[in-house]
Amino acid sequence: MLNQLLRSLALYRGLPGNIYVIAVARFILGLGNFIIPFLLLLLTEKLNYSATVAGTLAMGVMALFVLGGLCGGKLADSLGHKKIMVWGELAGAVILLICGFYSDHAQLIPILLFAAYFFFGVALPASNALVADLSTPTNRDAVMSLSYLAFNLGSAAGPLVAGYLFWNYTTWIFWGNGIAALVGIGLVMFFIRTDGHNHASEDETHSELERAVEGSVWQVLKQRPRLLVFTGLCALLWIALNQMTMTSPLYLNDIFDTDGPVLFGQLMTYACILVVVITPLLMRLTTHQAEIVTLAYAGLLFAVGYGLVMALPTIPIHFFAWFFLSAAEVLLVTKEGVYLANQSPKSHRGRIQGVLTTMKNLIVLPSFTLIGLAIDHWGFETTWLTVIVVSMAAALCLMAMAQYQKRIAIPAEA
Repeated sequence: MLNQLLRSLALYRGLPGNIYVIAVARFILGLGNFIIPFLLLLLTEKLNYSATVAGTLAMGVMALFVLGGLCGGKLADSLGHKKIMVWGELAGAVILLICGFYSDHAQLIPILLFAAYFFFGVALPASNALVADLSTPTNRDAVMSLSYLAFNLGSAAGPLVAGYLFWNYTTWIFWGNGIAALVGIGLVMFFIRTDGHNHASEDETHSELERAVEGSVWQVLKQRPRLLVFTGLCALLWIALNQMTMTSPLYLNDIFDTDGPVLFGQLMTYACILVVVITPLLMRLTTHQAEIVTLAYAGLLFAVGYGLVMALPTIPIHFFAWFFLSAAEVLLVTKEGVYLANQSPKSHRGRIQGVLTTMKNLIVLPSFTLIGLAIDHWGFETTWLTVIVVSMAAALCLMAMAQYQKRIAIPAEA
């Protein structure tokens, strides 16, 4: 197993220097991921909002993040991917640092968080587009998975540190997150070169799909409706993925009572470790598979994992099931990004990222309410069955899409 892992890590050798800088920056951003995991607890326990109001404010933060992404896509293509990423992250980080000076101000903190995450949203499509710019179809699996692995490695420790800071050093929740964002974006600002030498040449793309084109983003999407279908199917997989942190803790609390939260924390740590270990293995195993096919595998893995926790809700089975769920998460996060990068013209990457991310979130966000209603009215077994059906439906549709693209000779990968 160790030898297999070491051979898989060879995937990350010999990448351009810029890619390693991005990976370090993502690790630091993950290490400072303090606020989002503790957002509801911060609003209720520290700022004394009711659960209903806190949930509404948290939804507002996510809505502003989505809106920022929609705006950021256009700005990124117009002004430059690196520039918009840097200025968006920088603005968000500065606002978080300001939050630290008013950490107990119940009215000001939500407003500042709305502004901060709007700017982080602006930076997101530029960040994704920049990673695509700095990679080629031949190394994109490695580049995307290394960035994801690095962020998860940082995230495994970040929330743990935040947990110790939360009650007595709340100010440092904001300052720590802000400082990490500043350091991460500083690396990008000073060490990432975008002078054209790091972009894939026309010969390296192996297809016409990434060549610059004229027209609006809507014209591009009209010519490539498969991107809209693909995003809708990925949204179904994201609904399934979100149940690891939404339905699972409620389910564990229902089954194991006061031991439920402890078990959920252990599963989250276990999942972070798994992601770091299995990401290179999965990338090596799926190197020659089309991205859509591997995403169909992700849907099947979600169905298997949730089927196990529904049918055999014991502690050992939960850990066994979360292996499948973590593998599905890796495939979804990495292969979705690779497919969009390979299928998007470089002149419209930022706008396509912004529009499709917004579309995906508009599909995913209502699921939080719908899943809650399903649990309250029909119980966990029906809820899990619904999630399994959604996962299987997405998998079957993705397989059908892969077959269709193969028949009409649209390259699914370079």
